[in-house]
Amino acid sequence: MSNSKKLTVKRLVIFLVLAFFPFYIIIPVMYSYFGEPIFVSENESVIVANYVVGVFGMMIPSIAHIITRLVTKEGFKNTYLGLNTKGKIGYFIASAAVPLAYSFISMVLIWLIFSGETGLFGLFSGTDNTTAGIFLLQISYSVICCFPAFGEEWGWRGYMMPKLLELMPKPAAVIVGGVIWGLWHAPLTVTGHNFGVDYPGYPFVGIACMCLMCTLMNAFLTLITEKTKSVYPAAFTHALNNNLGMGVMGSLFAGEKVTEVFGNTGTVETFLIYSAVLAVPGIISLVLFMKKDKRPETALKDAA
Repeated sequence: MSNSKKLTVKRLVIFLVLAFFPFYIIIPVMYSYFGEPIFVSENESVIVANYVVGVFGMMIPSIAHIITRLVTKEGFKNTYLGLNTKGKIGYFIASAAVPLAYSFISMVLIWLIFSGETGLFGLFSGTDNTTAGIFLLQISYSVICCFPAFGEEWGWRGYMMPKLLELMPKPAAVIVGGVIWGLWHAPLTVTGHNFGVDYPGYPFVGIACMCLMCTLMNAFLTLITEKTKSVYPAAFTHALNNNLGMGVMGSLFAGEKVTEVFGNTGTVETFLIYSAVLAVPGIISLVLFMKKDKRPETALKDAA
């Protein structure tokens, strides 16, 4: 291994230790202190604490990014903080269109599979001007959510993925990066985040599902980040993904029965359907990402 790659490995290891350490310490301590899985708690104090930890926890990868650059004297070149849309506007549009599309399609499939009905009429029976307005507000709220989402993206896509891509082929880097990202969520998953604690195979099935989804998302997020040399499209996708999931979209565009269907369907089951739909843009993204750029020599010039 060359000295350059050894240095890359060293920086990557330091980054990952710094990114993983806080959650793997704070969440178990909170679990022990409150005496229950904190993300399924109905205690108001626990709920507030979870919200604070969730929001500020998303900033940990960016903090790890900064500290690693300072400690290893890497400097701040190629930080993916530029914003050049020339010739790349399609990727910026995709950052909004793709998460909206896979969320909506997932909702439709879950309705068709679990509602017992063969048509889509009931799915939209509760839609009116009020719910449509709420939906638009949720999209606007996603813009605000870009700030904590940026905290993750500048760490994972803005630092981890470039290092992995330097060390291994693109497909391997996407898979390894996705699994790492999924395992970073493991303390949250163990304490009930996303899946609760009452599903078969808890918590290992939940952790595996999270790694699967993170890998599929990583393919798309890495594509739009590397093609634009900017972390902002990925941050917006991340914010939309977190804020406009199937449950939110279902409650906005649904009558009473649809809300009941979504509420009574197991989270692991819906997650697997969600991941199956997400596999389509994930695979397409990986194929596009593996294609060589026509002018690779200009790629680094776009990075800020």
